[in-house]
Amino acid sequence: MRFLSAVVALSVTMTLVGAVAAQAQSPQAAPAATVGESFTLPSTVMGMERELNVLLPAGYADQPDRTWPVVYLLDGGQAQDFPVYANIAADLMAAGEMAEVIFVGVASMDRQNELTWRSADRRIIRQWPNHGQSDRFRRFLEQEVKPWVETNYRTGGDDAVLGESAAALFIVETFLNTPDLFDRYLAVSPSMWWDRGNLGADSAALLAGHSAADRQLLLTIADEGGEMQAGLDALLAALATAPPEGLIWSYEPRHDLTHSTIFLQMGPAFLRQAYPPQPQPR
Repeated sequence: MRFLSAVVALSVTMTLVGAVAAQAQSPQAAPAATVGESFTLPSTVMGMERELNVLLPAGYADQPDRTWPVVYLLDGGQAQDFPVYANIAADLMAAGEMAEVIFVGVASMDRQNELTWRSADRRIIRQWPNHGQSDRFRRFLEQEVKPWVETNYRTGGDDAVLGESAAALFIVETFLNTPDLFDRYLAVSPSMWWDRGNLGADSAALLAGHSAADRQLLLTIADEGGEMQAGLDALLAALATAPPEGLIWSYEPRHDLTHSTIFLQMGPAFLRQAYPPQPQPR
């Protein structure tokens, strides 16, 4: 976890430290060997080549008539979280603890730029002047990443997105603003302090605009407290008051864990919850 260099008020610092880091928060060093297959996708939306990583289920090649759900991992580069969580997913699938999925890692390059929206908060503008293009990154996922995956692999039309911290904030923002982009939203310790908690404050109005659809939202938070917890609490209150029709959501706080340890615990738990084991086709 990286500590912010700017000196800010203590209450703010305790929330900001590590919540939006320049690199993905990984629980351990990534293995040297490449996990799965790594690809370079030319992106018109992002104006550059982007790294994608894919781990296929063990039975993929032997079942040409079968389709699979897709889990998209944000901060999913080979030097980020993909090796650890692709191996975890492979182990869970092999042990029969979760259904088989296609596991896709989407690497991030500038997390503040790609995973947050533009803020009017002067603290944020000073600290991260290049922040605030999450809408562009969302279009990248919608217009380029998902179509590429669906063209090259046998996907079944059930898509999840998984991430932590700033990536989880992006996931919550995506769920609230473009709920049709994914079917399942798995957000581990979302940085809901961002922009003075405005996303949580706006969540009731955004949820009111959701159409009825079968979706899943899984939320958790570590011991951050402060603005981080307050922003999430506002979202939880809106969900409890008027959940969109068809939404299945759950919240499992893990205040016994820290921002740097929760993903290793709750990432696998969310995968098992979103994709419980299914009977194998005959």
